[in-house]
Amino acid sequence: MNLPAPRLIDPSSVPSLRWGILGPGAIAESFATTVLANSTQRIAAVASRTPAKAQAFAAAHSIPTHVSSYEALVARDDVDAVYIANQPNDHFAAAMLALDAGKAVLVEKPFTQSVDEAQTLFAHARQRGLLAMEAMWTRYLPQMDVARQLLESGALGEPRLILSDFCQDNRAVARMWRKGHGSPLWDMGIYPIALCQMVLGEPASIEARGIVLDDGMDAETTAYLTYDSGARATFTVSGVVDAPHHATIATEEGVIEFGTPFVFPTSVGVAGKGFDAPMQWWTNESPIRRHAGLVYQVTAFADYVGRGLLESPLQSHADSLACLRVATEIVRCLGADPY
Repeated sequence: MNLPAPRLIDPSSVPSLRWGILGPGAIAESFATTVLANSTQRIAAVASRTPAKAQAFAAAHSIPTHVSSYEALVARDDVDAVYIANQPNDHFAAAMLALDAGKAVLVEKPFTQSVDEAQTLFAHARQRGLLAMEAMWTRYLPQMDVARQLLESGALGEPRLILSDFCQDNRAVARMWRKGHGSPLWDMGIYPIALCQMVLGEPASIEARGIVLDDGMDAETTAYLTYDSGARATFTVSGVVDAPHHATIATEEGVIEFGTPFVFPTSVGVAGKGFDAPMQWWTNESPIRRHAGLVYQVTAFADYVGRGLLESPLQSHADSLACLRVATEIVRCLGADPY
């Protein structure tokens, strides 16, 4: 089987949006670095309620304007779109503020703390005629498009089983263990959840077991999902141990295997059935590595704005809501309380 080439959007073919950044933390650092190096997008302003952070971030990335309030940023005429990268418990309010100011929004995952918040946000964006998109950047990576084409071709038959993990010892990352700021499941587990949703849709049943700390924060989770088609998915998420970050899609006629870590621009292989079936690989040979891969979603976002779309064709509002429902049900199964 010949592997298809990924269908990538030429960065020079999309509108050059003027971005504002809310929350100059670590993910915003990666965002700004790759946007400025690998796209035609511009960053007009950055806002933090800690003025020194905004000033330092602006200086590091030659951003012309830094402000100390979100209201001041979204009100600016030189900002077309806002990247919401503050703490998860502030995503909803910040995104609504930007939408009210007439700005399209790209909201970091976890998109919101609840399905109800996400539904309200999406409805408000649609009412305002604005694009609201979850920053599920893995959906826009080259290897994911290769995998989508393989599945869409039908040559491998229907997907039957997904195995994946996202395990990283993040005990030293203080924000991940604070109530309202996410948790290993909401910060890391959303990636395997999104992969399962992309391939299999929403599950019919969910089982989960794991480690829950005394304060209600989930530390490790193994989930088992079943689907009306008879397909299954299982994944483990851990914030206390390291593992390779693998992902495999087993189909009726073969196997799709992602290079590790599957959440970065890496590779994807395909093999037929059989213990010794040879695997053919597509490998990322571009200089865009690791978190520089955030640029693919930014380019897609600008393309969608230019086309007047109100949601992403690769991560629709319904997709984001489905992922939130899965995460919420896993938390319920665990008896955890991260928010």
